[in-house]
Amino acid sequence: MKKFVNIFIISSFILLSMNLVSCVQSQDHIIHFDCLQTDKVIHYLSEINCGPLPNHDNHDGVDLTKQYQEVGIDFIRTHDFNGPTDVSSIFPDFSLDPFLESSYNFSISDRYISGIINADCKVFYRLGESASIEEQLRQPPSNFTKWAEICKHIIMHYNDGWADGYNYNIKYFEIWNEPDLMGFFNGTAGQYYELYRTTAEKLKEYNPSLKIGGPCTSSINNVNYTTGFLTYVLEHNIPLDFYSWHMYADTPFQIYEASKNVRNLLDNFGLKYTESINTEWNINIGFPQRDKNNAKNAAFTTSTLTLLQDTGIDYAFRYRGTGDNNLLARFIGFDLSLFSYDGTYKTPSLSYKIMNIMEKKTPKRIQTEKIGGLSGITYLGGISEDQSNISILISNYEAGDQEYQIILDNIPWNNSYTIVHYVIDDSSHFEIKEEYKMNSSSIELSETIKSSTVHFFLYDLFLQWHS
Repeated sequence: MKKFVNIFIISSFILLSMNLVSCVQSQDHIIHFDCLQTDKVIHYLSEINCGPLPNHDNHDGVDLTKQYQEVGIDFIRTHDFNGPTDVSSIFPDFSLDPFLESSYNFSISDRYISGIINADCKVFYRLGESASIEEQLRQPPSNFTKWAEICKHIIMHYNDGWADGYNYNIKYFEIWNEPDLMGFFNGTAGQYYELYRTTAEKLKEYNPSLKIGGPCTSSINNVNYTTGFLTYVLEHNIPLDFYSWHMYADTPFQIYEASKNVRNLLDNFGLKYTESINTEWNINIGFPQRDKNNAKNAAFTTSTLTLLQDTGIDYAFRYRGTGDNNLLARFIGFDLSLFSYDGTYKTPSLSYKIMNIMEKKTPKRIQTEKIGGLSGITYLGGISEDQSNISILISNYEAGDQEYQIILDNIPWNNSYTIVHYVIDDSSHFEIKEEYKMNSSSIELSETIKSSTVHFFLYDLFLQWHS
């Protein structure tokens, strides 16, 4: 009887930092995979900001639960819902008593947090405020101890049933957002240190099992929120379960390098068990392309998810999942969502869909000399536990047309199977290009891949994975 075999090969394009472009042009790439050699597991970084419910002020938006489940999103950060889960929305009058249930309004936040839970996702709760033009929301709280007490009662509502609440067992709580940026925190670094210390100690005293972290800095180049913050934490013996940071990059390789640097920074400070969590990443907001719903962004996303495999990062929350029906936002470069306001799959969401398939169907990683990056090509291979499915991911973000050769040896079968070739480019949205038969236990594929495209090869007896 024929064995079931599925091989995925995805090809897209990567532009590394500008000083590397000259060394990746017109270069042949030979990528060798041996199916008998496995070392790690594929780490699908399936985390996202916002959703599955649309922003409460987006009246045209739809519930994206089905879309999130189809691409495998399973961890959602509660930032930039534009109100519902912000501390000031739940506790609107700071002069009130934080111990009284009547001081709180959970009516809107309950809907959004329950929406995450009902989608079978975990909650990563950002304690603070969304981006706002209200000056008072940009200022440090007037009383850090009171603000920490409010945060504790919000957690009590969602984890301990307080104030007619829930038992959701939310673990991760991030303190504030981008305190290094005026407009998010119009205070000093020292004030943030004190706010973090007061809140972290209060929350850990309440429940030591919670994971508390920060500083969710917008840049890891600001020493006040890298070495300065970590020095303060260690000197005062303050809990830091995770270090959170953000990056919007010109190239996937910049996110790769930053991720390695953060892990090394924590290790050098003796914080080996402190998780490194990127809570916002995407293509550079100021990048000179206004419409992000294209194959170029899919290639950027694919390359980033591939490169992050070998950086020691624990979670990476892409910004963002939900989108608004806002032409101005798209024009100025904020069109960063995986899905349109009406639930339509944007091209980058297909990268998540494919990575979800790879992790679920072929979780054992096939060993290679390197994952790629400096050569201009990134690649990732996986095989199923029962050795019936194989996947290979190859990506190159905007390095120009490239020729490559994949050598796949020791395929654990010798029966015939069908190959279906899918393409993602600016004219094809994950469509079938061709189908053909194979029956060899060793395969060599050669192809010229045009800039900013994705190729997906499916090897399957019954073709049950047709898109």
